[in-house]
Amino acid sequence: MVQLEPWEKVLIKISGRQVSYKDIDPVHASIGCTTCHGGIEPATFEMAHDSTFVRDPSKKPDQNCSPCHDELVSTNANSMHSKAWGERTSIAQRQLGEDKDHNDFESCPAELKDGFEKECASCHTTCGQCHVSRPNSVDGGFINNHKFNKRPSQENNCTACHGSRIGTDFNGEIEGNFEDIHNLRGMNCFDCHKEDFHEDAQYAKSRYHITDLPTCIDCHDKTENPKNAWHIFHWPEGGLTGELSCFVCHSQPYNNCDNCHTKGEWKEGLNDYKEYPEFRIGFNTDRGLHDGKWVVVRHIPISRDSYTPWGHDDLPNYDARATWEYSSPHNINKFTAQTDTTGGAGCSENCHVKGENADINQTRFLWKSFVDSAYSDEAAANARVIVNDNLPESWQKY
Repeated sequence: MVQLEPWEKVLIKISGRQVSYKDIDPVHASIGCTTCHGGIEPATFEMAHDSTFVRDPSKKPDQNCSPCHDELVSTNANSMHSKAWGERTSIAQRQLGEDKDHNDFESCPAELKDGFEKECASCHTTCGQCHVSRPNSVDGGFINNHKFNKRPSQENNCTACHGSRIGTDFNGEIEGNFEDIHNLRGMNCFDCHKEDFHEDAQYAKSRYHITDLPTCIDCHDKTENPKNAWHIFHWPEGGLTGELSCFVCHSQPYNNCDNCHTKGEWKEGLNDYKEYPEFRIGFNTDRGLHDGKWVVVRHIPISRDSYTPWGHDDLPNYDARATWEYSSPHNINKFTAQTDTTGGAGCSENCHVKGENADINQTRFLWKSFVDSAYSDEAAANARVIVNDNLPESWQKY
């Protein structure tokens, strides 16, 4: 992303045959600057930016985006982007117990709630940070002058926030990876993501519970290449459901994180924070939510002491949920290390943990021995996700 000079971030540039802001965005120009931003107009620079000036009016959308966008403002107040329901659920479960969700978040200790509001909630953007400017998390700056864009920019909005994982995956930025095949073919986020981003999502425990999420079979149904022997074997019901998540075969290594982002420690690599490429196959613990007996899992940014900077040292139910969780990497390719059939080899030679390739292929799976070695204090949390007791008897165990 191009870095902007401070003046470039705020200057509304009149160019070509434009004579005023009305030529950039005639609809919002009719409202007038002071209606949303306060201040005085016309006036000197100091008067125009007096104590009543509001830098980001959409921080209070009920005042400044309504009544024109009344319905959107109403539902978006409780959207996944605004409330981060999934993160609230994960905190509630690790603090209060496995049977809890975001509805129980307010029962958490004050330091957890305060820390969440000051840090986690601050990352989630206002209306303007999606539709006018880049998010504050990447230092802001107008995308297209001060024009309101109905569809956010993939580069300046979507992957500006969802960059270290989704953006990195999609663009093939991890060494040795290829860019996602959908990116290579010119597709963007909104070609697949057609869910309602402004929807009231109080019903959703996580982003994966949102209605209308894209699935592979939206485009790749059972009529596509029906004679594919590997699909037939692993999806005996015709390609609509089966024992493997599509990601197991068609994903490349993706970024994993240890520890959390609290107090900016991730920026300095403090508190054991690290980010690293990895690929692991785990056991699916929720077949009702995710397809496949085997799924791709990612180590999420959490540790027992993640919230110590907030003044909260203990998560009494830390083991209530896995730290290696279901993942949906955006780095899809037809041919990956798992599906490479160069020289006539079958996919099984790149995946099955038996025969001469067993030692190589075992690194693709989430074994108990791996968790015990690298994440010894997370063994109980990941007991249901590890693969040891679920793989074929003929395979070697590690």
